[in-house]
Amino acid sequence: MSTDPYLALIQGFVEQFRDASLVIDELGRIVTHNRALAELLGQPADSKFDSTLRLGPVNLQQLLIRAAIDAGEHDAAGRPSSRALDFHADLVVRERPVRARIVTANLADPQRQRQLRLVRLQVVSAGDPEAPPGGYAPDSVLESSDPDTRAALDLARRAAGAGRPLLILGESGTGKTALARELHRIGPRRHARLEELHGATIADAGLVSELFGHVQGAYPGADAERIGRLEYAHGGTLLLDEVAAMSPRLQAALLRVLDTGRFERAGENRIRRAEFHLIATSSADLSAGSRSGPAFRTDLYHRLAGITIRLPPLRERLADLASCLDRWSSHHGLKPDPALRERLAQHHWPGNFRELGHVLEWLRLQADSSGHIASHALAGVLPSIDAPAATPDAGEATEGLSFSAKERKEREMLEAALTAHNGNRTLAARSLGIDRTTLWRKLHRLRLIPEATRKPLEKQTTTL
Repeated sequence: MSTDPYLALIQGFVEQFRDASLVIDELGRIVTHNRALAELLGQPADSKFDSTLRLGPVNLQQLLIRAAIDAGEHDAAGRPSSRALDFHADLVVRERPVRARIVTANLADPQRQRQLRLVRLQVVSAGDPEAPPGGYAPDSVLESSDPDTRAALDLARRAAGAGRPLLILGESGTGKTALARELHRIGPRRHARLEELHGATIADAGLVSELFGHVQGAYPGADAERIGRLEYAHGGTLLLDEVAAMSPRLQAALLRVLDTGRFERAGENRIRRAEFHLIATSSADLSAGSRSGPAFRTDLYHRLAGITIRLPPLRERLADLASCLDRWSSHHGLKPDPALRERLAQHHWPGNFRELGHVLEWLRLQADSSGHIASHALAGVLPSIDAPAATPDAGEATEGLSFSAKERKEREMLEAALTAHNGNRTLAARSLGIDRTTLWRKLHRLRLIPEATRKPLEKQTTTL
């Protein structure tokens, strides 16, 4: 155990996870890892790993760079990524294939002024249900205290009941996949199979066999018959997860099946039918002109988007955030400081519920013997909350900051109210029908407060 108190805390934090977990720095060096990592990689229990380049038989750094590029960071190879990632990868351990879900979250070392990342590798078995991100999603993925989210969930429920194709949009970590699985579980096809297909996991080389299957002898190495993914989905639900990551060839192959409902296994002339309820998810907007990367096929988009819903990010669902905190606090017998709750409400939550899960796991370790958690406990996991540099001066360009359509409209409304009342926040708040503290919180969350006039969040009285 390290003599560095912060590092010792990090080591204890990582060791509590049952799945393989490690903490790395900006250069890909491993700061600490748990024993489960050595077990996953088929290495001796006392193995010590020092670099993501040489993680037993796995080059984790290469996997992280590729995932960051797929997520839109085109300079990920030359500049360390701080993006929260969630992707699947096929590893080879002890000459056997292992399917793993790899999830990252940001940490910080306030003493050494460096950015750290928690990386978790979770072995995925076929058909395994996915727990809500971090385990702290609302009581049901079909319930919400937020009006916009509730309306989207109601529409999704009706679309699933009617068998209409459904496209679920939302940032990473908002629960798109969990919602799709729940819709299948309660829908009219619940007694049939849910077949999941992730857009980034099917290589073009094995595309035909993976999707359509093959007969014995169809090609060298095809020693036995194989049923394809689409045939498995017949009569049930096909979930196309993160369709924006699909290759052009995969898009074309899927479109043919969706148009005709027919396909052939490789090596045979028999026409087979595939009839299923179609649900697709995407973290990117697939509509024409909205993507900076390779274009998504317009004809496939219209096939998928029979009904489209958007799951709002956690930063727009403060009532759901409050209910998650209440349930978590009650379950563990904890008492978060009111100022801590306020800081959590101000955070941008780029990783949404998945990030929330990591943060709450961290905070649980910071509780004192009475269960109290002080506001400064966030310093090691969400330093950006207290970083003035993260908030641009009013009037500065907000280039690099990402706002949803709803947030952009809210920014325009707040700016118009302030302009109409010559910057008087009391009058602006009154014209908007809110109190001054609520206005201040909205201005802070939407990056509309000049740095020089920012006040410590502890002094605000509005809490979750």
